[in-house]
Amino acid sequence: MEVSENIMSETITLSELQIKRRELENELASLSQTEKMLESDLRTLEAKIIEQLKAEIETKRSALGGLESRKGDLEKKLNELQGKSAGSQTAEEKHASGETADPVQQNSTAENGTEITVVGYQQE
Repeated sequence: MEVSENIMSETITLSELQIKRRELENELASLSQTEKMLESDLRTLEAKIIEQLKAEIETKRSALGGLESRKGDLEKKLNELQGKSAGSQTAEEKHASGETADPVQQNSTAENGTEITVVGYQQE
């Protein structure tokens, strides 16, 4: 109540007090308006950041999809080459190297879901 007592102790007219009250109310209204504008700016900036992050994620997913596809293609090519090199030995070479004619097949699945089949010959 110290402020009130100081105001009352001075000889201030009612109109001077009303003017001071209006000035303070105007300042409070101005500060409230500034606060609302800043909150709106913050929401807009947050939304823009979210959209930018979503775009970067989509770009990264697309790049990963391309890499996974290329990996699958290379695994397929490797399997084909391994199959050709295993099939290129003649029956005589197989017999001379001690390999039987019965192939051994191993299946496995890569991380991206691509099934890999490796065919080899079991030695006796």
